[in-house]
Amino acid sequence: MKKFKVMLWLQILISLECIFLLSGCNKIIEWGQQNFEQAPKYCEDFVKSAHPFLRSKIVYSQFETVACFDALFLTDDMRMLYMDYHKKFHSLTNSQESIMRTRMINENKYFISFYVLALQKEHLYESTKSLFTGTYQKQSELLGTKNSSWNVSMLIGNQEYIPESVRIVDLPMEYRNFFGKQFNQFNTTYLVRFDLKDALGNILFEPFKKYKVTLRFKSAEYQVELLWKNIVYCKN
Repeated sequence: MKKFKVMLWLQILISLECIFLLSGCNKIIEWGQQNFEQAPKYCEDFVKSAHPFLRSKIVYSQFETVACFDALFLTDDMRMLYMDYHKKFHSLTNSQESIMRTRMINENKYFISFYVLALQKEHLYESTKSLFTGTYQKQSELLGTKNSSWNVSMLIGNQEYIPESVRIVDLPMEYRNFFGKQFNQFNTTYLVRFDLKDALGNILFEPFKKYKVTLRFKSAEYQVELLWKNIVYCKN
């Protein structure tokens, strides 16, 4: 009986403590809201709208990460979304906005473009030579050179195309937010571009037409693909 009374009093005390703590939490929250006003984020709608153009994939060998790829397809719609964001961020005049929009649409009339974030694991090699004992890192460029660890190509349907250029770039701030947490100090950013016309002069993407597009990354050992289904590249 005595034990029962002790347990009852403990339950009452715990309940009272919870009530006081919760009431105190409300005061702390109110104090925080009054003294640390949170800045509203206007970028969230832009970032959400970019999701259909973004693809990501991690390459594993058993439980070990081999490489990571994130790609943003710079279609007409994606470029115009960037311009909407860029205009709000930089407060452009109507004239400046018009010039930039025209330039971006014209670029898509000649090139098919992707921003690619890529990361590969470190390769450690052991050496027993004097002065070079232990392990050291030796790693070739991931993309874009003759001896790169990976090659990239684009498939439209089942037809494969090689890039016109692959180069390391500094990603604009708006695009960094589009990638979100995938953009970090460990990734390398590439601009991968393909000619809009094939070797015979045929246009690869017709305006308003939907296509199945794949970015294929291949190393000497692995292959990974990023897929966009029913995507419209150009509207002009």
